[in-house]
Amino acid sequence: MINYLKYFFNPSHLFSLRPQAMEARAVIILAVVFGALIIISLGLFFLINKTKDGLKVKGYRRLSHLFLGMGISGLAYLFFAWQGIAILGSRFWLLVWLLVLVIWLFFIVKYLLREVPKLRREIEEKRSFSKYIP
Repeated sequence: MINYLKYFFNPSHLFSLRPQAMEARAVIILAVVFGALIIISLGLFFLINKTKDGLKVKGYRRLSHLFLGMGISGLAYLFFAWQGIAILGSRFWLLVWLLVLVIWLFFIVKYLLREVPKLRREIEEKRSFSKYIP
């Protein structure tokens, strides 16, 4: 398994425009990962319906869209790789996919950890100020 991972992430293999067919193990592992992202997205969708906090709902909705979009695009990549389509099935798309996932997740976490507390403080200040206004 370790040797296969070394081969799979070897730069000459990773950036080849005509990579060899994926082994069944790699296809199964990637299908499970991409399927899990879609299932997590559906779980977040149901969590959104139960949450009453509007600021958290916006963050959860962003996470749900991230996981759904990345799961579907990952399954599309897996289909192209399985069919042996030269450019669309190349392994470097996994790096692009991972880069997009990390950047998108960074902005969502930034929103949840920085913006939500700031917005909560602003709402609380407005409430405390407005209770003195007739």
